[in-house]
Amino acid sequence: MSRMLGMFIVVLLLWSCQSATPEYPDSKCAEATEFVQEVENREGRLYRMEDSENYAINYHYPETIDMVDVGVVCHIPTDFPLPETTEEALEVTFRGRYWKYTDVPPAMPAGSTVYYLEVTAISKE
Repeated sequence: MSRMLGMFIVVLLLWSCQSATPEYPDSKCAEATEFVQEVENREGRLYRMEDSENYAINYHYPETIDMVDVGVVCHIPTDFPLPETTEEALEVTFRGRYWKYTDVPPAMPAGSTVYYLEVTAISKE
């Protein structure tokens, strides 16, 4: 009897250890297929991408020369003022979720990794 109870507890624990993957955002991230990571208090540069209606936030890893996460914004709080031209850029602090980028990535310098970015909080620096 105690052996069955032990197995029941193990099964129950395994069943309750579900993935911590957040729900997929209901937004322009339609091509994203896989959650990558959640980030907080990242400082980056928000800009409008050339030849596109999309925006992106670049996060440069400290103490590296060319390691950059490029988050193509697929969701951002609606009350945040976005740059109107490709020449404008805003220094921002943000929190959000990176999703695997499955579309053809835009041309980026070496060392850049492109993701979809669901911004959950953002402020100007």
